[in-house]
Amino acid sequence: MFRNAITSNARICTVSYTRSIHATPAASTVTGKVSEMADKVNKKVGQGLASAIETGEKAAGKTKETLGSTTASAKQKTEDAKQTTQETTEQAKQKVNQAAAGARETKDDVKGRMSK
Repeated sequence: MFRNAITSNARICTVSYTRSIHATPAASTVTGKVSEMADKVNKKVGQGLASAIETGEKAAGKTKETLGSTTASAKQKTEDAKQTTQETTEQAKQKVNQAAAGARETKDDVKGRMSK
């Protein structure tokens, strides 16, 4: 009897519910999401590359400025060295000429004394 009471109560308590099914076009949603993601990735990569190119251009400009000033400085120092070398060469030539003139005078003096 106890068993009959439980089973009869069980039949009364059954609840029925319906499950609603919602159909979505999965293929178009996935394609759209992939397309959006690819677009975002493309934009991020493009921005990163543009930033890298700008940084490279700035570095190249600074390098050119540095090399330009260094080159100008090196040219100035080279010109200074050439001028100093020319001055030293002229002084050496003058001293050689003076020494040669002194040697000629001495030779002439010695010759003059020997002939007397």
